[in-house]
Amino acid sequence: MTEALAGLLAAGTAVIADVFDSLGEIPKILDTSLFSVKGPGTRFVGPAFTISGRSETWSAGGDPAKLKAIDSIPAGAVAVWAGRDSRGVCCFGDLLALAMQERQCAGVVVDGGIRDVAFLRTCSMPIVARYCTPAQAIGRWRVVAREIPVQLRGGLEEFVTVRPGDIVVADDDGVIIVPKVRLDVVVDKVAHWAAVESRSRDDIRGGMSLLAAYRKYGHL
Repeated sequence: MTEALAGLLAAGTAVIADVFDSLGEIPKILDTSLFSVKGPGTRFVGPAFTISGRSETWSAGGDPAKLKAIDSIPAGAVAVWAGRDSRGVCCFGDLLALAMQERQCAGVVVDGGIRDVAFLRTCSMPIVARYCTPAQAIGRWRVVAREIPVQLRGGLEEFVTVRPGDIVVADDDGVIIVPKVRLDVVVDKVAHWAAVESRSRDDIRGGMSLLAAYRKYGHL
């Protein structure tokens, strides 16, 4: 993990969202219904490796495109699954998740379903998903592309576009996307914003009123 990515993760998604607000840009927050398989304390960051699929009916065989996509994920990446029309079926389960873990994925974000949740909870690789289901994807939903721009459900907008290499940051507050073209600007401002919040927190802990802290720092 680079120092820049570590700084984003340490600051947290709330600070990153505030930075986008300060820039006059809508924070690219993903659907607030996403949940962490492992529960509270899930935190990860990394460049997006995007995987796109669609609902499609077929009668035989597996999904080689899905297997090839997983086998292509580089270490340190966050696998971003765009399965928004998956309609109650899972994008992946235990064996595919194990393969991603062995490829040292930093984390997984699924705008769609997962299954084998009891096993997924034992994985060291963190997973955030939209829903659980016992229904497999074979014959119902398949991967059609990888490493292309994808759209995931958003928290502030209907959809958020995620491009390969965009930075995905996840913690207890949710998941936010930092476009790679904005990374340098956001990293600098996040470092400043986090330092200001730390000082204001110390002052409030020392007895300073909220209004006085606001006047001193300009925001709370």
